Amino acid sequence: MRFLTSLLLSAAAASAQNQLRGFNYGAQFLNDAPKRQVDFEYEFNAAKQLPGTNGQFTSARLYTMVQWQTTNTVIEAIQAAINTKTTLLLGLWASAGAATFDNEIVALKAAIQQFGSAFTDLVVGISVGSEDLYRISPTGIENKSGPGANPNELVRYIQLTRDAIRNTGLAGKPIGHVDTWTAYVNASNNAVIEALDFVGVDAYPYFQTTMENGIENGNKTFYDAFDATVAAARGKPVWVTETGWPVSGPQQNKAVASADNARIYWEDVSCSLMSKGINLYYYTLQDAQWGTPSPSFGVKPAGDLMQVQPLFDLSCPANAPTLFDFNVSIEAVSKTCNLVFYLPVDGHEWRAPYRILEPRVIIVSQLNNPSTYASNFRNTGMLAINGVPCQAGENVGYQLDSLRGLDWEFFQTTAPALGLFMTISG
Repeated sequence: MRFLTSLLLSAAAASAQNQLRGFNYGAQFLNDAPKRQVDFEYEFNAAKQLPGTNGQFTSARLYTMVQWQTTNTVIEAIQAAINTKTTLLLGLWASAGAATFDNEIVALKAAIQQFGSAFTDLVVGISVGSEDLYRISPTGIENKSGPGANPNELVRYIQLTRDAIRNTGLAGKPIGHVDTWTAYVNASNNAVIEALDFVGVDAYPYFQTTMENGIENGNKTFYDAFDATVAAARGKPVWVTETGWPVSGPQQNKAVASADNARIYWEDVSCSLMSKGINLYYYTLQDAQWGTPSPSFGVKPAGDLMQVQPLFDLSCPANAPTLFDFNVSIEAVSKTCNLVFYLPVDGHEWRAPYRILEPRVIIVSQLNNPSTYASNFRNTGMLAINGVPCQAGENVGYQLDSLRGLDWEFFQTTAPALGLFMTISG
């Protein structure tokens, strides 16, 4: 028997099976020199060897199909992906006008013809555009983000892409678009969402300067954006195509760039997404090449990717279910047993015997074979979960799990009451 209790509104979790984990890879270095096949191969292999990740970062998101500083030559990342068996979320740049997009289509068709199934079998999706709607929004214009594309243009580009892959090895591959969450919640962009197979969202709490965007709110700020995107996605799958926290750079409102804060964000957001099976392309593996951008989001610092160590720990904490057992008195026959979760209401945080790292949803399951453990309670803050007929005279056990990565450190106490208790009524 299971009961779901929301501690914070949550979207349904995706299956962890076949989850995509990767990084975003630009077409050029910071000095504008194009990346060559050997560079992409080195990056893809370095991602697979990151300590603490169990070799699971095996996918790459590209922004363009065109090799940098050419008109429509296929980007050399394709051959690199084939050589390293790296899956690909392809990107077609859509913010430079129709002629440039036509060249993206030329390169896409050429890659299909040149590499055949060795290429198409690695493709997990195609993104038509990247933050094009954001760039034409008031915020994008204010931030001088450059030219974008309007909804009608993007819908046309999406159809051109579908036409280009029809009856090819890419037929049936999901086609999406990547943009900020603010673009998706804008109803004037609904036509774009309707045209998609999946929705790619970019969300950076660091840049959300009108909100309480300190690292202590990173998880909430991110999931507010993610959940808003899910609500606007009309049932389409939502992929996280960019997110991250800078390791260096200027302070943005309450957000401080540092490797320590990037680690917190990785644990609170990236690990959370991975535990839920949500496709994730983190920004980024290394951006400090031939200089250091400001802000810098690179997991690794400048230097030889295979030699330098990550700037922060990339492992994810192991989470385990919590077990509770109740000895239901024989006097409870014909009465109702109410499961309640108590939280201290004392405002002194230093006295609270718990720390909620990521409030989401808990699942309470009745166990078949409980261990024997009796506990007491004292009325304080209370979250009612469910009321069921008492199994009088029996030992009853329950297990608490999470539905989207509840990360909660606590120990059961009675003064003040904290944990799962059973009350009897009726």
